[in-house]
Amino acid sequence: MGDETAGEAEVRVTKDMALSHADFFRILPVLLNSESYAIDGNNVRVTRGRGQIEIRLSAEGHRQMAALRLPRTQVELRFRDCPAPAVDRFLADFDLRYRRGGG
Repeated sequence: MGDETAGEAEVRVTKDMALSHADFFRILPVLLNSESYAIDGNNVRVTRGRGQIEIRLSAEGHRQMAALRLPRTQVELRFRDCPAPAVDRFLADFDLRYRRGGG
């Protein structure tokens, strides 16, 4: 899961994900559908009405479990001036799009 922090007009959510940067950017257009967004290195900015969503990726790492090696990236989502229902919808869609299947 992730941590949530609320500021005056900002909500921050951090997720520790088994995800490479390549996978993140491959799925991003599906998440954002036809919305316009800007990529600057490992940061993504999306403007929605008067609000803004910023997504920051940490340096890519790995998690080792016995012989299994998984990619690891911390993803921080910052919502500025976004209504709470819009934040909730975006996070639900984010989790759905980036969900990994398992057995």
